[in-house]
Amino acid sequence: MYTLAIDVGTTNLKCHIFEGHQLVDNLSVPIETHYGSLGKIYQNPERILVQCQRLIRSVTQKGYDISAIVFSTAMHSIMPIYDTQTDQELLIWQDYQSTAFVNQFKQEKLAETFYQATGTPIHEMSPFAKIAHFKSKPWFKDVTKWLGIKEYLMEAFTGQCVIDYSVASATGLFNIHKKEWDQDILDYLDITSKELAKPVDTDRWYRIKPSLADELFISQDVKVYVGASDGCLASYASYLANGTANTLTLGTSGAVRKLSRQIELDDNGQTFCYYLTKDYWVIGGATNNGGHVLEWADRVFYGKQQLFKELNHIVTESPLGSRGVLFFPFLCGERAPLWDSTVTASFKGLTNQHEKVDLARSVMEGILFNAYFISELIQLEPRDLSINGGFFNHDILATMAADIFGKTCIQSLYSEPSFGAISLIDPPVTHLFTNQKRIFYNEDNHQRYMGYYDNYKKALHDYY
Repeated sequence: MYTLAIDVGTTNLKCHIFEGHQLVDNLSVPIETHYGSLGKIYQNPERILVQCQRLIRSVTQKGYDISAIVFSTAMHSIMPIYDTQTDQELLIWQDYQSTAFVNQFKQEKLAETFYQATGTPIHEMSPFAKIAHFKSKPWFKDVTKWLGIKEYLMEAFTGQCVIDYSVASATGLFNIHKKEWDQDILDYLDITSKELAKPVDTDRWYRIKPSLADELFISQDVKVYVGASDGCLASYASYLANGTANTLTLGTSGAVRKLSRQIELDDNGQTFCYYLTKDYWVIGGATNNGGHVLEWADRVFYGKQQLFKELNHIVTESPLGSRGVLFFPFLCGERAPLWDSTVTASFKGLTNQHEKVDLARSVMEGILFNAYFISELIQLEPRDLSINGGFFNHDILATMAADIFGKTCIQSLYSEPSFGAISLIDPPVTHLFTNQKRIFYNEDNHQRYMGYYDNYKKALHDYY
């Protein structure tokens, strides 16, 4: 019998098949994102559901006998459900229609109160900010439900409108101390708990709908586990597979996280604290600017993916520190450490002595310096660093991360959210030190990088 872990990110929908804790197969398809006016960024939830079902049919057609399905989903998605609505549009974390509200609300004392209750920074990414923005819309009073992708899928698969504590704790609506929707926040938004899904723990499961089971050619006895958020599960997976509580993820966007046995909140509201299990919380900071910044640099300076082919040449021709050029990678605004959607990217220290290779290298270093700054905010454990995401498909960038962070970096097939998801069901007895690649850092390089990082950190204060 096999367990199917379905990971619904913002870029791709992945389906991983496990036999016990062994990954035996995987499938994936891209998820289309739509860009509207005035900061509207959304996806089609019905299309995502159809893609999920097609992947499951592909799995069963391969002969895998599925006993359980567990979901990992992206955080911060939300959509209103009301009778006169024409199309369902799932707003994702990138949506920034609520910028005006966020800028105003952050000046109020309630902003700190709500952060301390929820562990979710005040930012356009959160469903809290999105719902607050919509209060002025004529259809607001007609809304019967506010649903994210997790609740939408659980209702479609099981008939139960539920959300796990992990995804709920990233909404800005959920009191992480009481593990329930925060009544003061709901009152502020003029909504009720009946308009939201029922919060349940991350190991909760329900039977699949019999009719859907027949459509997917799987048993009606299949258990559907609610799971958790992709970011929290990536941290859990890294800990279980690699024995470290520290994780750096750089895909299109990114995050620095650590597992903690207790709630940890930042005095200035710069970091997040999300529920994972009864034993673990995930502390961290998310960045808008990961691998897509490199893609921008490729488009501007090279083109046709040539930058990635030239990585060896770039780091050979441009020395560590990019000859003093600093790059602040805020092409898409920023979450941690700035939490400002209006901030922009820039080069500092640029002169006519610099070459294209210096600019390219400074872009790579800037992405990692920004991640290192976030790591200082959350105070990583004094252990190795698990790294994952497409950014680290290039060995040079993995080595650069090890040197900047001053930590041995570990890459593993089992650092993905899907392994964390199946481990919620059946935690492994021991850490799985398999399929592991270790990247050791150079202490001399680390010390030299810290000199340039000090300059980066000082200049970063100009953004505050």
